[in-house]
This record gives sequence, structure tokens and C-alpha cells, in this order.
Amino acid sequence: MKHIKSLALTVIILLAGVSIGACFNQPAKSAPSEEQEPGTITTIITITRDFGRELMLGETLAVASDTSAMAALMEVAEVETAYGGGFVDAINGVRSDYSGSQKTKKDWFFYINGIQSNIGALDYTLHDGDVQYWDFHSWSFRHFIPAVIDSFPSVFRQGFNGRLRPTLIVCPDYLKKDGAKLEEKLARLEVEEVSIKSLDELPEGDLGDSNVILVSGPDNRLSAELNQNWKRLGFFTYFDGGDLVVIDNDGEIAAEYGAGTGLIQATQNPWNPKGIGACENVVWLVSGTDDVGVKNALDVLLDRHNKVQYTAAIVVTDGKIIRIPQ
Repeated sequence: MKHIKSLALTVIILLAGVSIGACFNQPAKSAPSEEQEPGTITTIITITRDFGRELMLGETLAVASDTSAMAALMEVAEVETAYGGGFVDAINGVRSDYSGSQKTKKDWFFYINGIQSNIGALDYTLHDGDVQYWDFHSWSFRHFIPAVIDSFPSVFRQGFNGRLRPTLIVCPDYLKKDGAKLEEKLARLEVEEVSIKSLDELPEGDLGDSNVILVSGPDNRLSAELNQNWKRLGFFTYFDGGDLVVIDNDGEIAAEYGAGTGLIQATQNPWNPKGIGACENVVWLVSGTDDVGVKNALDVLLDRHNKVQYTAAIVVTDGKIIRIPQ
């Protein structure tokens, strides 16, 4: 993909408190609650295992406005650290592991509003409304998953590190009415600066500056570009002909789904010139094996958005929501 730059980050760097730097757009806005004390912010902390298959902890708490993600985590969980206190080695007794004949590699991974942070938890200062997500999983197959679909619509409302890009809904002409429903839904969820454009009227340069929600089947040029680069973008699915192929966390094919299957998955914006490790904006793909599948996926965002949280992706089939990877 000629417009995609992959930023190679090791797990240690991602979690050890090293700031790679950032360049942002407008400041994120979060209205304090009436009961919120001056000088405090509200944050959500979610802790899971295996991409949300086991929920270990979910807490909403008020903290001082200069609180780090690590300090907030330590308020709600027992945390053991290494490498000078910046690397999370264990949470509530669940410990990093590199063992067994196959050398299974398991660690804690840290996301803010669904974006895998390039700033360690010790150095990331929380902003009001931030959703801090920790997941313990194997990285033998995927060591870098740029973004997950966590706590919709937090990334579109909060951004990353207090900076927020506008949201752009992109869809083909025949889905613009459905895209307009999503635009209205985001407005009701207090997401600001949302616009919608059809694929035909979209200049290519518009994509890199926004948080993009691409509502489309797999055949248009943008979806095809993402699908072609599914490995680089950290996806656990790809379209093959009329089927959706799902990969497990060992890199093996876990399932294949046919007609009427919907998909929601995320990555950092690959059209951002700084690449998929910049932590500036995301692309969410709302797609499916066919038009029915696309609408099934979109209906989840419209009617069951509270189900879109702490997982790498979801597949929608026969009215069921399936967490990915399987």
C-alpha cells in the first residue's frame, strides 16, 4: 500500500513509558459532571484477558487532573511493575509470561480510547473522559494491534492525549441514508465535528486528517486497500471472494462466514502520513460480505453500541455478535 507507513514498535517500548512524541489537531472536549469536584477528572478503567473474553475489572473513578494512567490503574488493581516502574508485569496476579515449548508470549497491552498507546502508562496523563483499557493476551502472532473497538464512541469523542481529530463517515452513494443515521447517532452521543461524504466525492487527501468510519462492502477501492494490507494493519479478518475469513490469535484460520455477515474492526489511520503508530486518528471499518452484512454491522452501532467494547473486532452473523479473535 503506497500510502501506508508501518511504525515498528516493540512491546517493551509500547508499555515501558517511552514517549515517541505526538502532533495533534484540536483539543478534545469533555463536559464535567455536575458532581465532579474542581481539579478532578473522570476516567474509566477496564481490565480483561484474551481480547475481552474475560472481564477482570471495570471501574469509573474520579482522580486528580494530573493523574497518570499508571497511578489510576494502581488505585483499582494490584499492579507489579518492572524496568523502573514503567512496564506492567502483573495485574491482580496475572503475570507476563514467556514459557513453554512453543515459547508462548503473553503480556499486558495498554490502550487509551481504543488506541494502543505510544506513551507508557507512567507518562500518559489522563484527560477527562479517557477510557483506559488493559488486555492480557498472547503476542506470538500479533505483537502490534494499532487499535481496537473499545467503548464506542470514546475515540471519536476523546481522541488521544487530549487531542481530537474530526470524524468523517465515508460510504457509497447508495448507503448515504444509512451513513446519515450514524451521523445522527454520533451527535446524540456528543461527538462533535462529524461529516459524511460519498466515495465519489472524496478527495484522497481528506482521509489522513480525520477519524474515518468507512461504511461499505469489501469491493470499493478503500475497503480493498485495507483488506489487501490486513496483516500490516493488525486485523484478524480478511475478505476472500464472498467470504469473511477469521484468524485466531495463533495465526490459524478459525472460521469462515458467508452471506449476510457483518464486520466492525479498527486500526490507526493508515492514510495518516505519520503511519499507524502515530496515535493521532483511527479508521473503523463497518463492512460485510454483502449489503445485508454491512447493514447488520451498522445496526449494531446504531442500536446496540454498548456491545461494541473491549475486543479487537466483532463479527455479526444470524443476529449474534462474535468477538474476534476467536
